[in-house]
Amino acid sequence: MAVFDEKALRAHLKEKSYLPCYLFVGEEEYLKRLYAGKIADAAVQPAFSSFNVEHFDGKGLDLRDVFDHAAILPMMDEKRVIVVDDYKLDPLSQRDEGLLQDGLASLPDTTILIFTQELNPVSKKTGKKARDLFSKYGAVCELEKRSGQDLYRPLIASAQKQGCALSTAMAQYLVSCVGDDFNVLIQELSKVCAYAQGEITKAHIDAVATKTLDAKVYALSRALLQHDFDKAYAVLDTLVQMRVEPYYILGALNGAYLDLYRAKTAVTCAGNIQPILSAYSYKGREFALQNAARDAARLSMPQLRKSLEALLDADRKLKSTGESGTLIMEQLLVRLSLIANGERV
Repeated sequence: MAVFDEKALRAHLKEKSYLPCYLFVGEEEYLKRLYAGKIADAAVQPAFSSFNVEHFDGKGLDLRDVFDHAAILPMMDEKRVIVVDDYKLDPLSQRDEGLLQDGLASLPDTTILIFTQELNPVSKKTGKKARDLFSKYGAVCELEKRSGQDLYRPLIASAQKQGCALSTAMAQYLVSCVGDDFNVLIQELSKVCAYAQGEITKAHIDAVATKTLDAKVYALSRALLQHDFDKAYAVLDTLVQMRVEPYYILGALNGAYLDLYRAKTAVTCAGNIQPILSAYSYKGREFALQNAARDAARLSMPQLRKSLEALLDADRKLKSTGESGTLIMEQLLVRLSLIANGERV
């Protein structure tokens, strides 16, 4: 019947005319749980949800049990909702294909069946059989990570519900610190709101939000560009204390400098970053390239090339010598700092 993205799914649910079955797939785990809950809350009266909403763990589950429960009539209500979490649909065995085909085709009008895939994704290629069956009898819902205002607006609204004011700029900064996983964002925002108890500032986010490795490495590269070697070294020391392997740090630092190089190239040649946004996978991470374009103004193209050469040299050392990884990273920071200061290396 249908394949929905999040926008189409929202429009569909507003109609309150539910399909017999839904398969929730995609990158955003929070949204899968959110919309499964929305369907259950809307279709079943709260007073009878304990009778008419059932959850199954897909691990070790027999599909016959699911469809046996799907045949049960609702108690004192019009609908039952059955949610199956992480049943292995990819690849779909011949036995399960037959059970799924027969079961979905014969779902009673009183039952809504929802499969949510988190640990067991269903790809468009190897999971095609399962996708085709759900789209035939109901809908496949592709819930990918939000980006831009679609990501910031619900954060701003959530902060408001918690008695705090979160500006778009601060929402963007929070995303740059903790990543774009919405479940993590909501958790970190709750911590920040409890701490701020009012208008949220950068200082509040820095004080309590748990930053991702990428965010910490971004802070490291930023410190180098601002000629603040003490701060850069302090960030590296924190990462070492956290037992983050040097090659992970170097990999993230490579990514940060590649963003700088791409942004500098785009702005130099085209006057803006749009060509790079189109050519590379920055969906949901547009802010990373915007920040890189701002920071890259501090460096010339020759300085960026020397920085990339220094990163490559450190990578070779990590892979081919017996030197301490921490020592190699410390030497790299000195080198990058000297390059950023315009000194010969």
